[in-house]
Amino acid sequence: MTDIDAVVARLHQLPDVSGGLVELEPGIDDARMDSWPVPVPAEIRVLFRSVGGIRITVRRSVVNGHTSAEHVDFTESFNNGEYLGHDVSWYLEHAGGPGSHWFVHLDHGDGHFYVDVDRETGAWGPVFQFWDATDTRRLALSLPDWLQRLGNCVHQAAAEAGTHDTNAFGRAFTDRWCEPAEDPVPVSPVRATDARSADDPVLRDAAAGLPDDALLADLRPVAGVAEVLFELPVSCRYARRHGGAVLTAVQWDGE
Repeated sequence: MTDIDAVVARLHQLPDVSGGLVELEPGIDDARMDSWPVPVPAEIRVLFRSVGGIRITVRRSVVNGHTSAEHVDFTESFNNGEYLGHDVSWYLEHAGGPGSHWFVHLDHGDGHFYVDVDRETGAWGPVFQFWDATDTRRLALSLPDWLQRLGNCVHQAAAEAGTHDTNAFGRAFTDRWCEPAEDPVPVSPVRATDARSADDPVLRDAAAGLPDDALLADLRPVAGVAEVLFELPVSCRYARRHGGAVLTAVQWDGE
């Protein structure tokens, strides 16, 4: 498990390492975290009290100086069911419903990044990414792991491209950041009916109570980025079982 104090220290190095191309946003107080629809474990509170978000400038226009940034936001408004005044409750349901996850990043390719939250224990688990379809990825085993890699990518990009040319730094960072996800390990899902008769007690338990046509993907054999395509005729509602080790998908028409 990644040491949370080491992650916080690594993040606080990034503005200097990047020559100001990385900005850290103010920390979040406990009263605000207490108002969220998910419990926030002690180690995540340590992180969020210190850093409320991370903005990484990756592009600057040579014409007008306009900048584009990747924004990791621990107070992402998606979590409240709205974004720029639009209702995004569909995405909350797609990820499993309020109380089962916490969004932390929206990328420029319409990828939605969230942390699994166990409804029974309140533990925060792996980081996942999904789009509007039924393909999805597990990117890291925990939020601290994911942020540790982000910090490493900033350090590597600064060493490789320097920080005087924003676009060169941005390309180097993006290449490093996207590298593991460009070669994910595919995981084939199984139907709930088959999982309920499997020898593996984890799969049997994860399948209990699911509809017969639901699908499950066992992510335990994969150490890195895992990718699952749930071939369903309509959209789905994801859920995670056993600390995010098993990903499930139930057919859902979006209503």
